[in-house]
Amino acid sequence: MLARVLTLRFDQRIEAFDDQPLREFLATREVLAVREHFFQCNHVPYMAVMVTYAVEPSNAVSASRANSNGRRGTDWRAQVAEADLPLFDALRDWRAERSRRDGVAPYMVCTNSQLVEMIKARPQSLAKLGAIDGIGKAKLEKYGQDILALLAWPKGATASPARASDDSESRASAMAAIPERPSPVDGDSQDG
Repeated sequence: MLARVLTLRFDQRIEAFDDQPLREFLATREVLAVREHFFQCNHVPYMAVMVTYAVEPSNAVSASRANSNGRRGTDWRAQVAEADLPLFDALRDWRAERSRRDGVAPYMVCTNSQLVEMIKARPQSLAKLGAIDGIGKAKLEKYGQDILALLAWPKGATASPARASDDSESRASAMAAIPERPSPVDGDSQDG
């Protein structure tokens, strides 16, 4: 197992972090974990990303990079039961929307591996969601309630709350129906 830290500078032209060096680095590696840290230096935002990766890609990853549909990477949909594909798609749609809103790459919100683990484990509490590798306190506070709302969709349902139909207007209204609830922070109290 090896680790590498990449520092990404915020690019005001594109209003996002330029993640091209990170994507190039990840393209040929079997990633085990990703951690990020945001900071400012001289009033310029940066994101440091620590990638833990395998010394040599496993045969499964090598094979998945050359899958039959011509796409690179793992076929994450194949790791999800067919009945759970609508939920997997809903989680990916939510992640894409949230990453656009937050100005970060989708894998910084949740990786595909984490989405698959969420579907398999179906956590019903923030504590159980936090047991998934890579889902720490910050992600729980920022995304936990949204994820739990999506995971509450009945197992094996043919549609999902974020994918009510293929029409983007219906999907947007379904996504908007997911409540934005702040997570309580330990030690916070409304009492005087």
